[in-house]
Amino acid sequence: MKTYSILLILMMTVSLPVQASSWATWPTVGESTLKWGWWKIYTAQLKTPTGKYSANDTEDLALIIRYLRDIDKQDLLDATDDQWQHLGFTSQQRQQWLSQLAQQWPSVKQGDRLVFVINAIEGRFYQHGKPLGKPLSKVLSNAFISIWLSTNTEYPKLRLQLIGQ
Repeated sequence: MKTYSILLILMMTVSLPVQASSWATWPTVGESTLKWGWWKIYTAQLKTPTGKYSANDTEDLALIIRYLRDIDKQDLLDATDDQWQHLGFTSQQRQQWLSQLAQQWPSVKQGDRLVFVINAIEGRFYQHGKPLGKPLSKVLSNAFISIWLSTNTEYPKLRLQLIGQ
């Protein structure tokens, strides 16, 4: 029984990184660049296991954001709050979620890439192939991804490009 338990733990440990990195092999659904005036802020790429996007919230997906300029962590948090406010989330929800993100997010430099991978039960941020903090709840994960994929997003052209339309 002890050998079986050790083998099971070893198998789980080995399989977790494979699952976390499998998004890298998924086909790209779409790509876009966020511009503000004449400044390019970031490029975004959406990937799914099938290479197609469905609004089904149980679908696995990865959002890869490559920053084209340095952005302070607080500015990232403020921009996220602005987007959530635009989408109609309550102040209480936003503050709770921002507190969680503040514990995970770094400031980013030009060329840095953050990856957000979401599945049926949680979401997680990665940088340099390593997880940032703990997995996020499905509710917070859906709220975060809605910044790009909601039909009410502030950037509908970016959304359409990301979902391959």
